[in-house]
Amino acid sequence: MAHQSRALIALLLTLGLAALLLPSIALAGPPKPPAGSCIGTDACTGNTGGLGTNACVGDFACLDNAGSVNKDACHGTDACFGNTGAVGVGACQGAVACIFNSGTVAKGACVGGSACERNTGAVGEGACVGVSGGPATCQGNTGQISRHACQGDNACRFNEGSVGENSCVGFSACEQNHGSIAKNSCHGDGACEFTNGNVSAESCNGGNACGGAGSAGAIGTGACNGNRACFNNPGPIAAFTCNGDPVGGVGVCEK
Repeated sequence: MAHQSRALIALLLTLGLAALLLPSIALAGPPKPPAGSCIGTDACTGNTGGLGTNACVGDFACLDNAGSVNKDACHGTDACFGNTGAVGVGACQGAVACIFNSGTVAKGACVGGSACERNTGAVGEGACVGVSGGPATCQGNTGQISRHACQGDNACRFNEGSVGENSCVGFSACEQNHGSIAKNSCHGDGACEFTNGNVSAESCNGGNACGGAGSAGAIGTGACNGNRACFNNPGPIAAFTCNGDPVGGVGVCEK
């Protein structure tokens, strides 16, 4: 019996010694950023989203980001700080470009200082681009923005309506717009700014065309083309009407 006890003790001592001599297992740390990514002071501190190559470049560029960031995206100071939306290739370029954004941002979209800042809508490819990196395009937007729409400084700033492809082009075009904008519409500085009604395709093209318009009805297809064409007109406005240049500085259907 004593012999068996001594043998058991010897076995336990041998196993314990073997365990002490085993190589230690390193605890897993945060994943290493891809090549060229997370460059700048606290560029990726607190980030939990997936990153592509050359992403999050600039001081605090992706600080506390939770969205997936594709390659070449989120360049600039605070570019994607607090972002929670998916960011496409080369998107969110400029200081605070997508800070606190929660919408999906497609390839090449949201370019310029404060572009898409606090945006909540889905932004299509190449949309929300300021002039030469200009400011505030799509800042505070809540509507769905189609591809290549909202081009120009302050374009679609605080917009609430959906914007069709290639619409809202010009300084402050569709800024604080409330209606739905169809494709190829609202081209010109101030076009569809503060507009309330829905705008059909190929309408409201011209400086301040349809600014403040549509409070009582929609604007038809191919209508209100010309500077100030339907400025402050409550509508509804029939298709292919109210087209032309101002007379004496007053738009053809201006109210």
